[in-house]
Amino acid sequence: MSESMRQLLRRRMLVATVTAVALAVLAPAGQSAEDQGASRNLARGAKYVMSPPPSYSHCTDPGDATQLTDGQLTEGYFWTQKGTVGWSHAQYATITVDLGSVEPIGGASFRTAAGVAGVTWPAAIRIQISDDGSTYYDAGELLELDGSLSSLPSAYAVRRFSTSTLKTHGRYVRFLVLPTGPYIFVDEVEVFRGLDSLLSTEAGERVPAEAGEYYARYRTEAGIARRFKFDTEGVRQAIQSSRLDPAAKERLLAQVTEIREDLSKSVKVESVNSFRAILPFSKPHEALFRIQAALWKASGRPALSAWAVCPWDPMDLYAMPPAAETRGIEVHTMRGEYRSGAFNLANASDQALPALVRFSGLPGSPAPAYVTVHEVLWTDTTSGQPVASALPEAERAGDSWRITVPAGLVRQVWMTFHVTDVPAGDHAGSALVKWDGGETTVPLRLRVYPLQFPTQTTLWVGGWSYTDGDGSRGVTPSNKRPLVEHLASRFVNAPWATAAVMTGFKMKADEPPTFELDTARMDDWLAQWPDARTYFVFLSVGDSFAGAKMGTEAFKTRVGAWITAWVRHLGARSISPDRLGLLLVDEPRAHEQDDVIIAWAKAIRAAEPRVLIWEDPIYAKPQEGRAEMYAACDILCPNRPMWLRGGNEFAAFYLDQQRQGRTLQLYSCSGPARLLDPYSYYRLQAWHCRQIRATGSFFWAFGDTAGAPCWNEYASTVGPYTPVYLDEKAVVAGKAMEAIRESVEDYEYFVMLRAMADRARAAGVDQLILVKAETLLQQAAADVLDAQGAGSLMWHSPKDRTRADAERIRFLEVLSDLAQR
Repeated sequence: MSESMRQLLRRRMLVATVTAVALAVLAPAGQSAEDQGASRNLARGAKYVMSPPPSYSHCTDPGDATQLTDGQLTEGYFWTQKGTVGWSHAQYATITVDLGSVEPIGGASFRTAAGVAGVTWPAAIRIQISDDGSTYYDAGELLELDGSLSSLPSAYAVRRFSTSTLKTHGRYVRFLVLPTGPYIFVDEVEVFRGLDSLLSTEAGERVPAEAGEYYARYRTEAGIARRFKFDTEGVRQAIQSSRLDPAAKERLLAQVTEIREDLSKSVKVESVNSFRAILPFSKPHEALFRIQAALWKASGRPALSAWAVCPWDPMDLYAMPPAAETRGIEVHTMRGEYRSGAFNLANASDQALPALVRFSGLPGSPAPAYVTVHEVLWTDTTSGQPVASALPEAERAGDSWRITVPAGLVRQVWMTFHVTDVPAGDHAGSALVKWDGGETTVPLRLRVYPLQFPTQTTLWVGGWSYTDGDGSRGVTPSNKRPLVEHLASRFVNAPWATAAVMTGFKMKADEPPTFELDTARMDDWLAQWPDARTYFVFLSVGDSFAGAKMGTEAFKTRVGAWITAWVRHLGARSISPDRLGLLLVDEPRAHEQDDVIIAWAKAIRAAEPRVLIWEDPIYAKPQEGRAEMYAACDILCPNRPMWLRGGNEFAAFYLDQQRQGRTLQLYSCSGPARLLDPYSYYRLQAWHCRQIRATGSFFWAFGDTAGAPCWNEYASTVGPYTPVYLDEKAVVAGKAMEAIRESVEDYEYFVMLRAMADRARAAGVDQLILVKAETLLQQAAADVLDAQGAGSLMWHSPKDRTRADAERIRFLEVLSDLAQR
């Protein structure tokens, strides 16, 4: 041993001795031996329960059951070591340590790491205590008690969060970990003994015994507090950047400061299940926006102002209403389709204004039957970015629609035009807005073209709706029917079911085998979608079927007999085999998955070659997938965001697959849905389909609420994927779903013009109009998709969202010209 090492050991021994003497001297007279043992780690070797079970593949192992209290710390890259316990995509995780008996508790610690590879520090680690394992009390939040939140590194680091300031007692200590991202990691937890006097302390605030209930409440109240913080700062910045004189600014800023305490008192919610994150949340929240209304009034804005807007543009919660706007709303449509228009109302008064909206100058005014009026609601999101996307229908009031405009907020009015029997031509009118104290108008031009939109559309549209059985994800027995009706009215014609519709059967192992099918679930699902073009089932298959392993003759014959039984059953319902599409393995990205697809596809094709094999590979370099896997598919559906990122090489691969005979379709599965652009993400996917001659457009997922109500995203870590607002009983329209509907109509314009141009050419129509038609067919999609910003899929990224409609109007003009020849 070196001399330096001997000196180091002597210093450590000296420190330990001095510390022991000091503790003995400082201990009060009569203190028990147990008190003198305070700060001992009570959790060492203790049993614990984790919920949910650990799920991060690189560190999950049987040792997870003991590693968190064994005193052994991880060395090396934290989340790749077996001594670490990890969760992937868990909303929260709990570690409940059983101390064996009720103990005084003076501290706790939690050791974790973050900083790279998408791993972030926890949002919170609540420490909850129970004497009996059923009634829990909150003892504090470990990150706050540790005091190092402001100094957490952004680079990779290991950190032990600890506190010695707890003053509680209990047998069960629950660490409730709330993540800020998809991962949670820990390699050791500790619970430190406190003084015996803590055994008589009163418990803290009682919390739900179920961690999930506590989690939802905690996230909801944290989300509300964040919204208040953001809005306070947003209004403050709006005041500071205004053109008011300094004295006026100071008066308004003082009001913002005064309202902060009232806001902090209104964070608590009575019921997480009934809370809806619709702005404003509370009376103090309303008062904050009344200050913004005072800013608008002081800046010369009228009590209520109105102006036309592009319906697809995002809204800014703190933007000053325009001083003057003369632009009107223009709606161009053929009969039978659905098209949107919108205008904004801004309230600069000191109270909410009830307004009545009606129409003048349009056929059927003041309340045309072909117009549906929606009151667009502001809702907050998991990320804290408020959006105006929910489209509940406005309440009718006689020959008008009632719209409520909160003080200091902009309320958008969305109109859906579904013209069926209005004469072709230009119809100039206006939207009239009347309130107690005034009236304003927004010019509105409705142009109806002498064309009829078809009742059956061409583009296949679906979104893993999974409405079979009682539903799944956000689909319930109560909202299933309203959801199906809503989707069908938005041209969804390629519905999805889970594997359960096809996996109920009894097999007789004869030669050949025979299958007695349980068809009840399938038949119920088919009855929900009587007008579907194609029925898709996600089978999620593995390497065996009905007791036979992949690669055996029994596997081939059993799969073949099974699919034949289903084809016969569907045939009895007049559904041909090529209307059944099977997704065997979702998003294949490894050769092992490719092999499963190949084996199943061969067996199905040998028995029923017309059944469609549909796959959505996600190889970043698609050429790395097995060639035989691609060849086994009838339809390849690459991920559109991957296509946009992948460049020419990615596109060239799939276009070559198309030349070899595979049908192309596109899907997107990004999220959360509320932050995605209704225009570039949802609507332009159909334009992309048309550009590459793809025949289907799919989105994950029409029923996926990410485990939380759509009206309260705070209760979820990721936010919903569904483009509608779905609760347990009902569905409310959203801008994203309206964009999908209009995208289907946009695609149909290409189909109609192609067919009409071909007929005109055969009839010898003037070449000039045919040149116009061909130019549109060849260039329109590229003109829209190549526009600046169109490839950015996030809603709040700047872009011109009028390009698609500008091209669409050109289509209407050429179609009208051809129709009259």
